[in-house]
Amino acid sequence: MKINTKTRRSITLAMLLATPLVMIGCSSGGPEHAGNMNSLRWEPSPAMHELAKRDSDRLNTYARVKDTNLRLIHKDIDKMWFLDRPSRLYRGVKP
Repeated sequence: MKINTKTRRSITLAMLLATPLVMIGCSSGGPEHAGNMNSLRWEPSPAMHELAKRDSDRLNTYARVKDTNLRLIHKDIDKMWFLDRPSRLYRGVKP
């Protein structure tokens, strides 16, 4: 595959223009550029609870899960003691 002269010049010009931009983009502004590194070391995710849920949302979820678990436990206890359905021993009309 032959590359004509015009395409070769375009590629060369693009590479010459992109090289300084890449060099500038990869350089760092020094230690003040990244902020206070000590604070980041002690608390890497300072406001993570704000990204996921608020405290009230988390407490509501805990209350809902606790309520669901207790209702399921009561349902299991009723099944264990056969209280979840009427007795089949009585042949008459069941209330």
